[in-house]
Amino acid sequence: MIPLPLLLNYFEQACKQLLTIADEEVVPSELTLNLNWHRSRIVESQLTALTDTLLEYDGRFDAEAVQDVLREIGVGNFNNVGEGDEELRKTLVKEMEKTNEAAREAFVRSVLFLEMRDDSNHSHDRNLHTHADLDRSALMEYCGLAITAMRLPEIQRFLSNGTKVQEDIKSEVFSIPEERLLYIQRLLWKAVGWEPDTASDQIKHLMEGNSELMNDNEVMETVMKYTSSVRVAATNASMGSDLTESLSTTDGTTRVVNVTYSEKVVTSETIQSLSAPTQNSMNEHKNEQQSLEQKAQRDVAKMRQEIHDEFMSLSPDEQNKTLAKAKQTQDAFLQKVMSTPPGAERVILMKSIDFETQKLLIIHKMWTTGE
Repeated sequence: MIPLPLLLNYFEQACKQLLTIADEEVVPSELTLNLNWHRSRIVESQLTALTDTLLEYDGRFDAEAVQDVLREIGVGNFNNVGEGDEELRKTLVKEMEKTNEAAREAFVRSVLFLEMRDDSNHSHDRNLHTHADLDRSALMEYCGLAITAMRLPEIQRFLSNGTKVQEDIKSEVFSIPEERLLYIQRLLWKAVGWEPDTASDQIKHLMEGNSELMNDNEVMETVMKYTSSVRVAATNASMGSDLTESLSTTDGTTRVVNVTYSEKVVTSETIQSLSAPTQNSMNEHKNEQQSLEQKAQRDVAKMRQEIHDEFMSLSPDEQNKTLAKAKQTQDAFLQKVMSTPPGAERVILMKSIDFETQKLLIIHKMWTTGE
């Protein structure tokens, strides 16, 4: 029997260990630019957490025995878990799921951050697949990486406003969320060993129904989840940057004087294209945008601070009610955006947002991302 407190302690230690992976600077090499190396890194982190946990029990429990029990818990078998009622077992399952999610996120951070370092340093020529048929395993791996990446707070901030994911990573500075999203997608295709433009063509064929993988229900379900997560991330990023900009020009009361919205939400076509912007196209806007962005950043920072101060002046009960209302507003508005066709209709929708709604959207973003 393995004591339930030991297992809970392990899950806590494992989550802490997995969080530190992103802080370790790894030099890109033929060895490290490999998904199996990243998997081994995650396993080693978890084993370290287990070893640290067992040290507290003076060798009374064997690591392999604990691992066997962890596998059993994963399939709903609690026969070898000591003590604990139904509620404690639910807590155990919840902590296991939390640890599994931490492992998925750590894996994606390990992969993506290293790909960013390699891309920014141009340090390695990669032998990427360029043949016609995108294999099932690479597609499933890519979709899984991308779905998790879209949930990472640092990636959400990067997509929204270009915030560097880590100080030591010299990632390219892109001018709009769409370009930043395509950059992330291209890096992930490289991580699974595929040349991004070739993968783009294959995704396009798949979405058009011209692929044998169309008959694979698991693949298509995963691709749909991927497409949905990318669209939501793109919408949030575009909405976040454009709405905070629109808040910077107001009459100080309840009306937005100048709402601007650039239709940059990624559609299925841009998801398929995966086209990275050229250096020339990025440089065209650079000088003009720098001064505009600096002013916008100052205005937005001032407005965000005012919203923050107003929120903090509320009582705890009022704060909770405001956050609940902000969450409802965010969900309702995102659903409305997603159901509105891209183009003129969506632009009209964005311009029709009243100031109170925009403020609630900003509050939701600030308190969910910790910005």
